[in-house]
Amino acid sequence: MSTFENIAIISKISDSSVKDSLDAVIDFLDKKNISYYLDGNSCLLLKDRKETGIEDIKKKCDLAFIIGGDGTLLRSAQDLSKSNIPICGINRGRLGYLVDISPDRIEENLENIFSDNFSIDERISLEGKVMRDGKEISKNISFNDIVINSKDARMIELDAMLNGEMLYRINADGLVISTPTGSTAYSLSSGGPILDPTMEALILVPICPHLLSNRPIVINMDSTIEIKISENIKTNANVTFDGQISVPIEPNDIVKICKSTTILKLIQPPGINFLSILREKLGWGFKP
Repeated sequence: MSTFENIAIISKISDSSVKDSLDAVIDFLDKKNISYYLDGNSCLLLKDRKETGIEDIKKKCDLAFIIGGDGTLLRSAQDLSKSNIPICGINRGRLGYLVDISPDRIEENLENIFSDNFSIDERISLEGKVMRDGKEISKNISFNDIVINSKDARMIELDAMLNGEMLYRINADGLVISTPTGSTAYSLSSGGPILDPTMEALILVPICPHLLSNRPIVINMDSTIEIKISENIKTNANVTFDGQISVPIEPNDIVKICKSTTILKLIQPPGINFLSILREKLGWGFKP
């Protein structure tokens, strides 16, 4: 018998391009007589199907297939990871560093997964708190990155503290605090390095800093980071978690960031790993 018996299917919002993949997953599960539960977006695409809310999914399911891109997976991970439900992504987005299965290999990969031929890739997360006048006004987790930036394309001034010691003051468009998982996302676009996702490390990457000496830095994952928003800030700013949750911040607010206890479990079929994904997405090893 398979390790997994009750499956959640979660689809990208308002995107009809995922329907072919959704149909393929359901056809496979129906043939194997495996129970599954559909989220609201999947039901909209299929019509006349019963929707299962996220709270029921967390209680009933032991695996979730996410059909979409990295954004869809990260949004689902915010809900499912705390219930220790592993996730498997089917790529109907663009790059898709986290969604492993290509649309043309769904049946093959699902056959492996339900034959217990898979590995589990565990990804660490961050916890971020926004403090105002000594009080916590928001707390969220993030698997890719926590980003502090301006909403109106103006520079903001930030003081970055590392384990209680001043790291630097920057004037920049913002700052990315990234996990190894997020090193191929906004951090990479801002000039940060690619990290192996198993590393216990974080990256701080200034976004378009005023001083070119403000460079990316890799630090220990167990570090505590505090980012203070300058009292002289004259722009609207946000702190964003995985590009999914956005919290407005004000002058003198402090964003406290540390390693979270929440782990994201990614189900990976045979032949799919971090290096194979890099080769495919970045075109490494191919002649120009």
